[in-house]
Amino acid sequence: MPHIAPVDLAQSDDAKADIEWLASATGFVANSMLTLSHRPEIAKAVLGLIRAVVRNPDGTVDPALRWMVAHVTSVANGCQYCSAHTFKNGADNGVPQDKLEALWEFETNPIFSNAERAALRVAVTGGQCPSYATPEDMAELRRHFNEAQIVEIGAVIALFGFNNRWNALMETDVEDSVTAFIDQSNYHGPGTERQGQT
Repeated sequence: MPHIAPVDLAQSDDAKADIEWLASATGFVANSMLTLSHRPEIAKAVLGLIRAVVRNPDGTVDPALRWMVAHVTSVANGCQYCSAHTFKNGADNGVPQDKLEALWEFETNPIFSNAERAALRVAVTGGQCPSYATPEDMAELRRHFNEAQIVEIGAVIALFGFNNRWNALMETDVEDSVTAFIDQSNYHGPGTERQGQT
């Protein structure tokens, strides 16, 4: 059970249009944004980052890779809410099912490219607090991505650092439609359980 009940969408005041924009992209209204709507200016700011970082059509990193980075970061941080969301968003944004199911084998599974491995390694090492991304991790990332792309990958990791901490702290309930998607996919990997349940 969440520590703070979500605000009803009709009462989300200034954040309502932004929450509806996100819902149009995901197919559901996010409980995390409704909870943040107790302070609509914070909800709007977070939604602005979501729009700029992971839902930006002019991004320099492939959307599928952005969502794989977001998922690996969220699982590494132990956030069940964001892990479930990023799994679904990955599927919705071009990550093939076999890659989604093998994300934790990225270091050895041949379906991942060297560029994907470099980004996902930094998602694990750089997504922790404190970061333990090594100079070698970052050098490998630079072999495959330019500076703008590295900034974008780092922004995905940092955005989900906030989202992971927020949702784990609040024990935000995973929406029924996201849980149904996870169940239907038959994926039971790390981080896809309903928040607060094992």
